[in-house]
Amino acid sequence: MSEPALLYVVGATKAGTSWLYRALHDHPDCAPRAVKEAHYWDTFDAETRAKQLIAFNKRLFEYQASRAEAQAQERQWQVANMDRRIADMTGLIAAIAGDRTGDAAYRRWLTDGTEGRLPADMTPGYSVLPVPMLERMAALSPRALFVFLIREPLARLWSHIRMQAERFRQAHEVFEEKANNILWRILHKGQETHILERGDYPATVARLRAAVPAARLHVAYCERLFTQAGFAEMCAFLGIRPLTVDGTERVHEGPRATMRDDLRPKAVRLLRGHYDWAAREVGPLPQAWADNLARGAA
Repeated sequence: MSEPALLYVVGATKAGTSWLYRALHDHPDCAPRAVKEAHYWDTFDAETRAKQLIAFNKRLFEYQASRAEAQAQERQWQVANMDRRIADMTGLIAAIAGDRTGDAAYRRWLTDGTEGRLPADMTPGYSVLPVPMLERMAALSPRALFVFLIREPLARLWSHIRMQAERFRQAHEVFEEKANNILWRILHKGQETHILERGDYPATVARLRAAVPAARLHVAYCERLFTQAGFAEMCAFLGIRPLTVDGTERVHEGPRATMRDDLRPKAVRLLRGHYDWAAREVGPLPQAWADNLARGAA
């Protein structure tokens, strides 16, 4: 019996991984779990594991409450949906909390019941993993595939900042002002380094290339992924049938905010190396990349 194919979508943060998850969730050749971000490979230290288990157990409780409500109102389609979510979350919690020898429990969680369809773990946090951990992921199956999506650097940075501003905004704070303050601190104080780290395309791809055979790694512009041709390229890499998708729909876009004019050119200068790297290593820049680069340089 041949080894099952596995898919890891390792990022980048705010670069279209949720859109890809939905597209693959609806694909008959794929079987991603109901939990998009498994956080198995980035929870090996005890403190991180404990925090993740708290978050997952909280979500499990919410699923159980939603199921009980749906059952009481006789919404059987929702009951079935929540049953799947509860089962997947329960299994994942057991895999993270239990014996990780050989990563066998995680592998069973990811692949059981997929029946020849492609299972997927799509956790953007994996983009900062060190090479030895990426090698361990790749070793789980000789058919393990890795996808890393990259988005126009300034748009990705601003989207990530807005997500942080929304998540941590206090009642008295103005959202747009908070977002711009975060960007100001990144540019002038070197703070919030984790936001830049999650979008450090050259560093992430260098680690991936050191750990993953070239034929099993696909680096793609998310702007192209949203097109029919780009999604067909993704399907070809994954070994699944190309289907028609709606590239206009966005997932988890978050609230809008306007970036301050005085910060934009400084941010582009900070990220300039990412544009140059992408043009050299991935291919011709999509129009959105070229446009932002020109506006930032003006």
